[in-house]
Amino acid sequence: MDAVLSVLYVVVLVTAGMAGAGLLRARPPAPARRAPVATMVAFALTAVPSLLQLTVAPGLFEALRRDRAAIGDGQLWRLVTSFAVQDGGWPGLIFNLAALAVIGTLAERLWGPARWVCVALAVQVLGNLWGLVVQPVGAGTSLVNYGLAASLAAAALVLAASRPPAVVSLAFALVLLALGDIHGGAALLGGVSGGVFAALDAVTGRKSGGGPPVS
Repeated sequence: MDAVLSVLYVVVLVTAGMAGAGLLRARPPAPARRAPVATMVAFALTAVPSLLQLTVAPGLFEALRRDRAAIGDGQLWRLVTSFAVQDGGWPGLIFNLAALAVIGTLAERLWGPARWVCVALAVQVLGNLWGLVVQPVGAGTSLVNYGLAASLAAAALVLAASRPPAVVSLAFALVLLALGDIHGGAALLGGVSGGVFAALDAVTGRKSGGGPPVS
C-alpha cells in the first residue's frame, strides 16, 4: 500500500504542475513577474524549523506536530504549526521543499500572494481537522503542497486550459480521499478553493494573480 500511495502522491503533484503550467502559458501576457514572496516565506518557515528538528532540536516535532489529544486539550496552534516540522525525516523534508518550490511558485503566479495565503491557510487548518480523523498524529508541509496543487488543477479544468493533466490530478486526488488519506482531504479543499476563484475570475473577466481585467 505504501508503494501505491507513493505513486498516487507523485502523479497528483506532477500532473497538477503540468496543468498549472499549461494554464499560465494560455493566459494573456502578464507584466514583469514579481518574486513569489509567499512561496519564499513558506519555504523558509518550513526549512528552518525542520532542519533544527532533524539535527539539534528533535523536541520541536512533538511540540509543533498535529496531535489529536493535545489539540483536544486546547493547543489549537498545532493546526498551523504542524506545517513547520516533518514526520517523514530527511526524505520527507527534501520532497516537501521541492514540491513547495515548484507548486508554490506556479500557484502564486496564478493566484497572487493574497489568494495563495488564503488557500494555504484554509488547507492547513481544515486539512488538519480531517487529519484528526484519519491520521491523529503527524506533521509536514504536504497538506499545503497538495492543496495548492489541486487548486491549479481545478482552475485549469474550470478555465478550459490543459484539461487532461488536470483531470488526472483531480481523479487521483479523489482516490486518495476514498482511501482515507490525509492528502486527499487537503486536495479536496484546495480544489474547491481553486475552482471558486477560477469561476469568479471567469465571470468577472479578471485575470488571476491580481492582474487587470482581461479584455
